[in-house]
Amino acid sequence: MVLTIWALLLWLAVSGCVKEITAPDSMTAENISSGLQKTRPVQEQAISRVLASFEFSRQGQVLLNNGDPQGAIRMFERAINLDPGNGQNYYYLSEAWLMKNDAEQAEEFNRLAELYLLDDPVWRVRVARQSARIQKLEK
Repeated sequence: MVLTIWALLLWLAVSGCVKEITAPDSMTAENISSGLQKTRPVQEQAISRVLASFEFSRQGQVLLNNGDPQGAIRMFERAINLDPGNGQNYYYLSEAWLMKNDAEQAEEFNRLAELYLLDDPVWRVRVARQSARIQKLEK
């Protein structure tokens, strides 16, 4: 965070938007270094969680393709626990519930997928098509 602020200030200074950059008294080289050392492990943990989530998602997709919705559900639930902001996992979890003919569960995860994938036009179309399939199953 501090590094990002300094980079932004440096850019502003170089671009001529700011004439002089002064650091607050609390921002010494030691404080910045200490802050970076504290945040680095947190960032590494976050990256590890996202990578592990991606692997669980990949395994879940393989299980879906092999016709094992229950195994896929377990994998996608693990992926979501590690990275709850990845809307694709909700989409695939909805697919697994569709394979089990459980429209109620499929609809819930489709709704979550829609929330998380709202800004992605390709996924928004996929989620809408999935929703239509869920509606057919409910009839």
